[in-house]
Amino acid sequence: MVIEIEVSAARCMGSKTCTHAAEGVFVMAGDVARVADPGAAPLDDILAAAEGCPTGAIKVRKDGQQL
Repeated sequence: MVIEIEVSAARCMGSKTCTHAAEGVFVMAGDVARVADPGAAPLDDILAAAEGCPTGAIKVRKDGQQL
């Protein structure tokens, strides 16, 4: 099982919602979130971060399929 997480810097508005939902997975780099450690939180937390992103900047794939 391969999990891929992508944050669109162009869409990210820096709300930090993802850093709270999936602590350790996402960190802020200035005003934009980035992926620090994809294995730092359970998949459910990562999906919650993606769903909670106000701009839809986070995409999560498992084995190449969009979740």
